Amino acid sequence: MAVVDKQKKSVQPVELQEMVDRGGSIYQAIAITARRARQINDEIKQEYQQRISTLVPVDMDEDDEMEATNFDQMKISLEIDKMGKPTLEALEEFNNDKLEWRYRERD
Repeated sequence: MAVVDKQKKSVQPVELQEMVDRGGSIYQAIAITARRARQINDEIKQEYQQRISTLVPVDMDEDDEMEATNFDQMKISLEIDKMGKPTLEALEEFNNDKLEWRYRERD
């Protein structure tokens, strides 16, 4: 089982056989975790967009176009960055049996 260190954002080696046992095959296990990682990433993007939509834009002079910094937006960006990586979260959910999935029926 993988041990995820969210502070260092690293993953220790994963037992592939455990992933195969849970997902049916290594391909399916990877596809399941990748889809969940995309969902998590979309949730993070949505949260970020909601939070920065409430910010007041920084007034910029014509001379200072490149110098103006929105510190509130920067603070929000750093907070979002510390949340953890979507792929690591998806892998952790998969390995801890917190994901549910089903296969589409084929005609």
